[in-house]
Amino acid sequence: MVVLHQKKQIHQVHNPSLSAIKLLLVMPSSGKPNFNRRGIMKKIFIIVIFFTYSILHAEDYKTLHNFSSGDVLSADMFNELFTYIKESREAIDYDYLIGSWACTSMNTTGIGTTTVSGWSRDSENLYNKLSSTITFSDDGDNTYSLTTSSPNPFIFDNASSYSAAFSTNLNTFWLQTPQSSGNLVSTLFNLSKFSKNKFSFNLSSTDNNKIMPNIVCDRNNLPPNTPTTFTASASGMTVSLAWTDNSTDETGFKVLRKDSLEGSFSAVTTTSADATSYSDTVTDAKSYWYRVSATNSNGDSVASKMVKVVVE
Repeated sequence: MVVLHQKKQIHQVHNPSLSAIKLLLVMPSSGKPNFNRRGIMKKIFIIVIFFTYSILHAEDYKTLHNFSSGDVLSADMFNELFTYIKESREAIDYDYLIGSWACTSMNTTGIGTTTVSGWSRDSENLYNKLSSTITFSDDGDNTYSLTTSSPNPFIFDNASSYSAAFSTNLNTFWLQTPQSSGNLVSTLFNLSKFSKNKFSFNLSSTDNNKIMPNIVCDRNNLPPNTPTTFTASASGMTVSLAWTDNSTDETGFKVLRKDSLEGSFSAVTTTSADATSYSDTVTDAKSYWYRVSATNSNGDSVASKMVKVVVE
């Protein structure tokens, strides 16, 4: 458990690597081989700010937790931060892609104009763009395919939806695309991951100048957003919890509690949608730790920060 005592600012931090993070954990603040608790706490504090800064300054990265002076940081929260960074930096594979994505295709206006409905130009007349849905599927026989909404998000000036086989390996993506003659050719894209729920196609090579040079995709069907400003207070044997609802698609909120610092969180109840408070009645006078997460049919949000309550 770590308590933050003051805020600091870290500048010019980009793309933290797990190797660097491990080095921070291993190397004491003095630089000497003898460990000391104060040095380790300093390193952990730096790691938290390190993570938070990087995530906040990327387009789709929303920090899992916002820390303030006096907050209690649990091992659960650190593990979530490590997992989040790890997942955001892993290469894109089939498991990552499977599912439905909301995508935006973009190209320069120099490619020409189109009469296909759905395409639009920006106000400065610099690029064309199209919003679409791309669904990646496992065909069950060690092959994979995709289908799109119409018009085709991969090919400019093509009004039809599109279905084709694809292959991916270590952030490279091969897709069969039709030439103007109708012949299918293999088109190569490089994939760039912004987060575990956002990536882009970046055209690498093609024999067709109508292929989109850039397509950015956001995952559909996500769990709700994490509730924030979570508070807890005790009156007698009743613990009053309150939080801010940050989502519009939750079916309820899971109230999580553990009865010892070393224990695991378990669900006390699941509230109705739009709830922002709950009262939990406990049986013993001692310390309790609480978190809350939003839930829907797509899963649970990352849980809120942990709050400790002492029942006397």
